[in-house]
Amino acid sequence: MKKLKIILHSNFFLYFLFILAFLYISYSFCFLKSHYIGDETVFRGVILSKKEDSNKVTLEIKALEKLLVTCYEEENIEQVKQFQVGDIIEVKGTLSKPSKNSNFNLFNYETYLKGKQIFWLVNASHFTQIKKGNIFYQIKSAVINRIKSYKNSSFLMAFILGDSSYLEEKTMYQELGISHLFAVSGMHVAFLTGVLFWIGSRISKKKLRVFFLISILLGFYIWLLYDSASANRAYLLFLFSYLNKHYKFGFSSLKLLGFVFLILIFRNPFVILQTGFLFSFLICFFLMIQKREVETSYLKMLFMTSLLASIISFPLSVYEFHQFYFGSIMCNMIAVPFVSFLLFPLSFLCFVFPCFHILLTNLISFFHFLLQLFSNLSFLKVVFKAVPIFVIILYYCLLLLAFKHSKKWLILFFIFACIHFSLPYLDNHYYIDMIDVGQGDSILIRFPHLSKIVLIDTGGRLSYGNEKLVYTSQVDTILLPYFKTLGVTKIDVLILTHGDYDHMGNAINLVNNFKVENVVLNCGSHNDLENEFIKVLNKKKMKYYSCMKELTIKDNKFYFLNTKEYDNENDNSSVIYTELNHYKFLFMGDASSVTEKEILSKYNLANIDVLKVGHHGSKTSSSKKFIDAINPKYSLISVGKNNRYGHPNKEVLDILSHSKIYRTDLNGGIEIKLNKNSYKIKTCSP
Repeated sequence: MKKLKIILHSNFFLYFLFILAFLYISYSFCFLKSHYIGDETVFRGVILSKKEDSNKVTLEIKALEKLLVTCYEEENIEQVKQFQVGDIIEVKGTLSKPSKNSNFNLFNYETYLKGKQIFWLVNASHFTQIKKGNIFYQIKSAVINRIKSYKNSSFLMAFILGDSSYLEEKTMYQELGISHLFAVSGMHVAFLTGVLFWIGSRISKKKLRVFFLISILLGFYIWLLYDSASANRAYLLFLFSYLNKHYKFGFSSLKLLGFVFLILIFRNPFVILQTGFLFSFLICFFLMIQKREVETSYLKMLFMTSLLASIISFPLSVYEFHQFYFGSIMCNMIAVPFVSFLLFPLSFLCFVFPCFHILLTNLISFFHFLLQLFSNLSFLKVVFKAVPIFVIILYYCLLLLAFKHSKKWLILFFIFACIHFSLPYLDNHYYIDMIDVGQGDSILIRFPHLSKIVLIDTGGRLSYGNEKLVYTSQVDTILLPYFKTLGVTKIDVLILTHGDYDHMGNAINLVNNFKVENVVLNCGSHNDLENEFIKVLNKKKMKYYSCMKELTIKDNKFYFLNTKEYDNENDNSSVIYTELNHYKFLFMGDASSVTEKEILSKYNLANIDVLKVGHHGSKTSSSKKFIDAINPKYSLISVGKNNRYGHPNKEVLDILSHSKIYRTDLNGGIEIKLNKNSYKIKTCSP
């Protein structure tokens, strides 16, 4: 035992374990493979979690490995809803890989699931219940079902079980820098252990016996949460800290944190991909190495902790969310005690005694009102351009120097942050981004130094569910996050080529949630969607123009070639020609061969450098005569993967074959960077 204690106290041994952990992570990322090949169709496993949506049910099951099973078929949904966590089921379906991000720097679903050790999705067609769950799973199911029976179940799921996926305002909490309050962590564990120790001390005077009993109860609670990285960290640190103090092992808090980190890494090397895991350990690590005053008031301690936590979380926040809320310190000073002393304890009390539910509901409403006030201070939300991971590592190296040696290093940290913020404004290139919005169009044009931003179309997702059209906004999931990654904070000119949903379906949501200076509409009569959009523009007193012939933006001319009015929306599409750095661009909207013929009769458009192909490569557009006349070097096709229209048409692809073709369904988002004498094209292959 003495030798073991000496070994564990050795810094050399700890460094050796960290090197071993690094090698294990590297090996896992390079060589660790799934147990499945991909052609399997039958899977048997235990249900670990269940989530119900309006048109689907998603199960996470543990078979040979974790699988994410989704049921869309209406005849199966009611059956699947009856399943409980812990049930052993047999599933028949097909395997597919999770999707990667098809736009630069956006959410990568494959990486997210990999962090949870999930490598395959199952599109299920048949379910069979093999066996009910054991007594522990039945307790877990009973807890979940009881929570879901309450009106504010989303908040109770977050505060009691650490599951924030049901929160409607999750994005707002992330922006305000308080999302940690909705994940079970050190604060929750400290509260629970405090209550349990107080109860235990009145039952037994033997502290070690009370500790082991609390450890079992707390361990069962952590198991109920299902693999929360922050909760696991807090629980293990509680165990190690108590045993370290009781048996006088003499380990520092920092070394105990290191042991906890290693345990979780060796348990799941992919946990390093989880944002919650990184936030939890980074904040805990830097707070531990920070020297604090022995005696201080609660308010001063809360302020200093909030300040330090904000500084520590800043690099990871701008890397993950490309934005930082500079009011997070004050927001946390209000939110932390509100949650710690009111909402969190009251949630447990409400779970046991439903009579407290009305009080909890009113407090949550008031809490949400306060957060909305902070959220409305939009000038405190500062956008930072996406940067490589090594920049974030450099941030934390500077923080380490500041916390360990001298606070003067913080000056360099803040200078570095100012340079990071200024990056988009120092860039003197033109950029043309074809954003992957599925079966739709959205093209962003960035002028040098972000002096002007032009957006041609917004996209808009159409899908068919229960034999009717379902409209899904892509503003919060694609457009706004993508703008943030580029440092874009406003649109100077929004050009809507025509009134089809796949070109302007996101327009209303965009102008309601993002700064847009001017709007340009096409020629011809307006349809219902355009009229609804115009009502919004009038209400917001925004400038808009129709049927323009020419637009000057920073000495660049945008020519609208199609001013003739037709009897259908596609032929009325705005066709836009411009030259940027002497390169010729032609954006065709959904214009058909009828419009193409009219344009050829009026204009000489030979040797176009980049063509945005009309109507997603439909056979109604891109006639051979038109393409031969304009002779494009590059052809960009914005089209949804496996779309129901069969776009792009094979004949059109043959006509365009003399040019280099880029397609969003195959190549993902496309970025063209223009230098004075050259250009560079890169893609984000999904």
